[in-house]
Amino acid sequence: MAQKAFDQETLTCAICLEVLKDPVTIPCGHSYCRRCINDHWDQEEGKSEFSCPECRESFSPRPVLVKNIKMAALVEQMKKTGLTQPPADDCEAGPGDVPCDLCTDRKLKAVRSCLQCMASYCKTHLQPHYDAAAFQKHQLVAPSDKLQEYLCSEHSEVKKMFCRTDQQLVCVVCCMDQHKGHDTVSSAAERAREQATLEKSKTQLIKTISDRETDLKRLQQESQAISRSAQEAVQRSGDSFTEMILLLEKRRSEVEQQIRSQEKSQLTRVQELQDQVELDISDLKRTISEMDTLLNSPDHNHFLQHFSDLTKERSITAVSGVRPEELCYFDSVTTAVSALREKLQLSVTQGLTEVSTALSEVDTLLPSREAFLKYACDITLDPNTANKHLRLSEGNRRATFYTEPQNCSHHPDRFRIWQQVLSREALTGRCYWEAEMRGKHGVRLAVAYRNIDKTAVGFGTDHSSWTLDWFSKSYSYEFNNVRSTVTGPVSSRLGVFLDHSAGHLSFYSVNDQALTLLYRVKAQFTQPLHAGAWVISDEHTVYFPKIK
Repeated sequence: MAQKAFDQETLTCAICLEVLKDPVTIPCGHSYCRRCINDHWDQEEGKSEFSCPECRESFSPRPVLVKNIKMAALVEQMKKTGLTQPPADDCEAGPGDVPCDLCTDRKLKAVRSCLQCMASYCKTHLQPHYDAAAFQKHQLVAPSDKLQEYLCSEHSEVKKMFCRTDQQLVCVVCCMDQHKGHDTVSSAAERAREQATLEKSKTQLIKTISDRETDLKRLQQESQAISRSAQEAVQRSGDSFTEMILLLEKRRSEVEQQIRSQEKSQLTRVQELQDQVELDISDLKRTISEMDTLLNSPDHNHFLQHFSDLTKERSITAVSGVRPEELCYFDSVTTAVSALREKLQLSVTQGLTEVSTALSEVDTLLPSREAFLKYACDITLDPNTANKHLRLSEGNRRATFYTEPQNCSHHPDRFRIWQQVLSREALTGRCYWEAEMRGKHGVRLAVAYRNIDKTAVGFGTDHSSWTLDWFSKSYSYEFNNVRSTVTGPVSSRLGVFLDHSAGHLSFYSVNDQALTLLYRVKAQFTQPLHAGAWVISDEHTVYFPKIK
């Protein structure tokens, strides 16, 4: 029994829920019937990726299906040994199943119900409905133990019609009676119409699921990016603190060495003075002894001969008269180090405050517009850069495309070919601005270096500009002539956040003060950037409003 349960579970296709037929294995390791997985992927045709129905892992391009030889052998072995699950048609009716009305001793599970016979049949007892001509026109439906619901309660006729006026199933008699004059059609015709609506809804739901799966993947990528960035920040901040500790330790060691060196120098000088003083004392004591001897001499002539030698002035080493308790010695060093400690403490406190501020401003996938508004900057367009087919208005905040060229003077900064314009403002640090687009064909919102080639280069076609293309129903991102499709809620208002020093550039869809990330760029900006726009078609406009 254990072997049987194991085989049935292992050798069951997760799509059709039956024993595998022509089993194949896909790259993630799951196995399916070849036809089932092909049908599943045919529904995903047109997408860039194909997913596993069980684990949802995605593959691109569509994997080539390879027969699972071992699984196929197991299926064949089970068929031969009779270990496979008995056909559903021959199963005994259990709780929740509809039993066959003709079975007597052992009630089998019904496979169809007949609306004319008002009975349900197992596979064996249903066969006459397929073989006998008298039953050919009977209407068979999925097995049901509520067949009375298929009958009109008033006329006991099968409900084969649908009243669109009253939105209910009716019988033919009802159509000629209380529903006379109503818009009535056969239930099959109404089903065909509503089925098209349902299939359209299903298609939309499939697209919605695909969009949400894209959002989920982007959130998962964001989660991984946040973790990587946090780990990198921990590592770098730890390295910085370690370097600061090592630097302080090095400076502490240097100051200690300087103190010890000065101590040694001063002690050497004092020792030299001490030795000299001791020598002076010894000489003076010897002189006193000679004086005592001379004073006690009875020989007057001897006394007079040596008297003058003992009374000569002697050289005595001079020693400062400052008392030890009046000396500060190294107190000034201690004071200087204490002052340095206070300065470092103040500097560290200020630095940690800046770190806390930076942590509170960490940009995530779900930022608030209010958080960005503190970085808001006014964008005004530079007339000297505007292509001759662009007309600037509203204080140089709006650019409109016109087929007829505008009357404008020559300027070396003017775009020659494409309908492009740059902002006056050079953008560094953290900046946030918004733009409103109007038109059907699109506007290319850009950030670019001031020295971009004005004679031939379009925004996004080289390495000096980054662009998000806005169309009435879609987006795309382009850099260095490489285009990427962008998904997200379509809005006529876009937000742009730039963190120049960190090398971050983000484009957002703005709807009812809510921001949705469309695309994020990680780059190394080597110059100040300027906001820009490429107005693609006639009478299209882009407007940079004040948002402070």
